[in-house]
Amino acid sequence: MERRNFLGLGLLAGLAAGVSPSARRLLNAQPMPPSSAIEPYAGRFFLFINAGGGWDPTMVCDPKGGDINRQFMPSAIGTAGPFQYAPISFMDGSRTLSNQQFFEKFRDRLLVLNGVDMQTNNHDTGTRYTWSGHLEDGYPPLAAILAASLAPGRPLGFLSNGGYENTVGVAPLTRLNDINTIARIARPNRPDPNNAMVQYHSTATLDRIQRAQNQRLAAMTAAQTLPTWQLSMRQLLETRGGGNLLERLMMFLPTNDVLNRATNPILRQGLVAIAAYRAGVSAAANLAVGGFDTHGHHDASQGTALGRILSGVDLLMDHIDEMGLRDRVTVMVGSDFGRTPQYNAQNGKDHWSVTSMLMMGAGIRGGRVVGASDDRFRARGLDFASLTPSDTATRKLNPKSIHMALRRLAGVEASEAARQFPIYGDNISLFE
Repeated sequence: MERRNFLGLGLLAGLAAGVSPSARRLLNAQPMPPSSAIEPYAGRFFLFINAGGGWDPTMVCDPKGGDINRQFMPSAIGTAGPFQYAPISFMDGSRTLSNQQFFEKFRDRLLVLNGVDMQTNNHDTGTRYTWSGHLEDGYPPLAAILAASLAPGRPLGFLSNGGYENTVGVAPLTRLNDINTIARIARPNRPDPNNAMVQYHSTATLDRIQRAQNQRLAAMTAAQTLPTWQLSMRQLLETRGGGNLLERLMMFLPTNDVLNRATNPILRQGLVAIAAYRAGVSAAANLAVGGFDTHGHHDASQGTALGRILSGVDLLMDHIDEMGLRDRVTVMVGSDFGRTPQYNAQNGKDHWSVTSMLMMGAGIRGGRVVGASDDRFRARGLDFASLTPSDTATRKLNPKSIHMALRRLAGVEASEAARQFPIYGDNISLFE
């Protein structure tokens, strides 16, 4: 096998240098997909959108006004159905989007989770907690568990553009920022991946080469004794088996011209992720945008970052609808934590352990707000049976309970990957 082909496929498969004991047990328990053609994945797709740095929900879905939000007074807070929103407009390039437009447009589809108790104001811990349901280190994001459970063997099962990415070897991680790279890997027999007329080998010769490579990979895998190398070889062999899906992906990927016109980063990342899902190669993707760590000049800087992410979600949901995927794609928006209810000396806001999350799409019963914060932006207790705020309740909404509900929503709570990395929290019926 040529070194460049091995490295290219290895990169695509996201081969890990270190694998946890849990991941090793998972590796040995997972069935090996056949090394020939792998069927396209046709289940539900999950998009996780990370607002990196710690966003301020009081400027969006949990408004307070007054000294907490200098842009408006409490009397100006707007409502759309069950939602309260800050009366603020945001710029995304030349595009203006207001909270009023956003909440009125998605009022029947949107689930807002307010008063989420993060129990930390540390960036790394908060990001991990939001996307894995674990405060502790060494746990994979839900996206990796979904890829391992729902789409094993698919070459791009977990796509990522940032956020929490420590898969601990549960599933390969792929960063797909350049569609030209995937074209070269999907069509290795072409000097120019977009020109089918010129090829290195004839079809018959290429078939013989690929059979020999697969046989050699299988023999090399059987000869390995170290779990980390076994995992790497098995993932590489799986990726070879998914070569038909990589070729299929080329039919769905947007052109460079389309991507260049998509100036919003969330939309740009989402176009590639949705294409990968339509091609049947991916079950979950991280989308990410930063700029939320606003320790200075909070209102202007946070507004710029919020404009990017809300506009991106708006445009991405339109694209999902246009592709006829409204009932097949689940979208979740979250961040490291929130921002303090008071401004600092630099007119910024610092880290605060209360936040909000937004959810829409397949399996999400919209038109609802679950959880709340008080007038000083502290998480209120929650009656877990009725899902109503309660000042006498001692338990609060937190990522553990949210992830337990997400695993049930995805149907992976009993999968091998989920059982290897269990979550012990309150069982809340958030989506049923």
